[in-house]
Amino acid sequence: MTPPHRDTGYPKRDRQSDPEQASLLARHEWTLVGLLAVLAFALGCFGYAQTMSFAANGGPNTAWDVAYASLRLFIFEGPEETAGWPLYMQVARALAPMIVLYTAAKAVWNVVEEQVALYALLFRKRRFVVVCGIGETGFRIARDYCLNSSKRVVVVDNDPLNALAAELKNYGAIVVCGNAMDPLVLLKSQVIYAKELFLCTSDDKANIAIAKNAERLTRRLKHTEVTSMENIARRLEPMVGGEPPDVSLRCFLCVDSPDIYEIFSVHSFFEINSSRFAIRLFNRRETIARNIFRVCAPDLYYRPATRGNDPMHILFIGFEALVREMILQAALTAHYTDFRLPQITVLCESENKNRVERFRHRYPHLDQTIDLHFVYTDPMTITPETWYEMQTNTHFNVCYVALQHDVESILSARRLNRLRRHSGLQPLNFVVCLNQQNFLAEIIDDDFEPIIMNKIGLPAHEPIEYFESLDETISIDIVVNEALDAMARTLHNAYLNTQLAGGGSSRSNASIIPWSELPAHKKKANQHAAAHMDVKLRIANCVALPIDAKETEAQFPPDDLMMELLAQLEHRRWMADKYLAGYSYGEVRDEDRMLHPDLIPWEELTEADKEKDRANIRQIPHLLKLQDQKVCRMYKGLDTTEGPQPVFKQA
Repeated sequence: MTPPHRDTGYPKRDRQSDPEQASLLARHEWTLVGLLAVLAFALGCFGYAQTMSFAANGGPNTAWDVAYASLRLFIFEGPEETAGWPLYMQVARALAPMIVLYTAAKAVWNVVEEQVALYALLFRKRRFVVVCGIGETGFRIARDYCLNSSKRVVVVDNDPLNALAAELKNYGAIVVCGNAMDPLVLLKSQVIYAKELFLCTSDDKANIAIAKNAERLTRRLKHTEVTSMENIARRLEPMVGGEPPDVSLRCFLCVDSPDIYEIFSVHSFFEINSSRFAIRLFNRRETIARNIFRVCAPDLYYRPATRGNDPMHILFIGFEALVREMILQAALTAHYTDFRLPQITVLCESENKNRVERFRHRYPHLDQTIDLHFVYTDPMTITPETWYEMQTNTHFNVCYVALQHDVESILSARRLNRLRRHSGLQPLNFVVCLNQQNFLAEIIDDDFEPIIMNKIGLPAHEPIEYFESLDETISIDIVVNEALDAMARTLHNAYLNTQLAGGGSSRSNASIIPWSELPAHKKKANQHAAAHMDVKLRIANCVALPIDAKETEAQFPPDDLMMELLAQLEHRRWMADKYLAGYSYGEVRDEDRMLHPDLIPWEELTEADKEKDRANIRQIPHLLKLQDQKVCRMYKGLDTTEGPQPVFKQA
């Protein structure tokens, strides 16, 4: 289900504020000033030529005197008595000094503009954001705020020639040049009074250091200042997910390295959540992978129903960080009613063997969730014979391409599709995941069609989709409002209400706390459960639609047989989640040793444990209604006039 858009809490700016749409006057300001200066000089020359007495007439003046006198008008050296002067001479005498004054004022303003703008932020406490590190990620989040929020934007970057920072300045951002690791630079940017702080430098360790400095600076706030900013936030921001708005400085820390992320996701510093400072770890690659599997999930292209159908077989091209995250997403969500492990093949160069070993070592129970194989060859130079053999041994249902360079990803997908067509093999859907890490990406993606959920309309000769990873993911809605977690938040809040109604408390149950205070691993558990909800709906030939949609609400699950299938599927999904978290089977539950007695086949579960999975299936319609959605039967194009035709390919 597509999460409903949640507003940022402030009125949105009109997209016409884009500098490319600025007025003609603003775009040609200095051309106009120059033309006015020339006009003033010309009028002065013409006027002096009429009023001076020249040598030809017995006077003392020459043509040079005309030019010199006209120039003197610009420095307030015009004559004081002008009785009898023509009108155009009066205009020149007034216009020339005005042009000089305007130019001087602009020059002074260019020097003090940044300081004035930064000082003015003291009157906009909790109504501006600070973005440190203006690469492709920081640029997109800052641009989104400039165009779609009334919050002011301050960007901090240590490169004075950063073209992206210069572009943001044209959008209205305040640019501070300096090293964000320096507390003085953070103080200059007024970070302690900001609403959000985004740390998007290319160095994960630097991001963490900046976050620590920012947290220290917030301790300087006086209690009266904190109270004042709390009142501002509560007055201007709406409730989010049934919870009051955050009143602190929210720090969004971008960490891409899985090793660093694993260490700090459970560190005490990253559990800070006070009225002064709250920190959120943001794993860009993981979020992108989740977003890709939201709109390009494997079962949107093919879904096995029974063991009589071919199993799900996914091909990944490359083994970069994004591919590794997508493999994990497949392990968590690619579970269907044939109850077999999804097959995954990775085509990558042999230089990745060390990465592969580390990946397997990090997830020792990965083979319990997927059937994973590697083919070591260069995707750009793979021979037609090897490619033909790979597809004839077992057909791939979908191929995700995510190489380091976007150009190579695009060419690989097109070349492999061309080889498939020449060999007469059946169609293979490609999803090219673009990194968008350089300016070239802004050019090559101009003609790409938007991603749609209905995959049947993809052209058979070239079924290739292009997912613009950063453009589709780095936004206020996803990063700040956690749009991808809308259902996960709803899931947790429903659990919270149930526990509180039953007399539970945070003392007896550590999970009875608001979503914003949940530890990272418990958030992930809710995220994984929510991510598979769409798959369950599609298996039952259902879809989530807005509550006011014209389609009739459908019963879910449709019958007892589907209930049992989905409950069993939920148990398998839960086991995959536990396996990837590092759990193993143990007769007695032991969280310290990561042992769990329920890591057993469905048939061996007690009836009480099976009923828990059934309850999770029954609550899906209720959870959707909490998000103003309902369950409907899935029709082709969601058009009931065409009859009950499945939207997606199903075996």
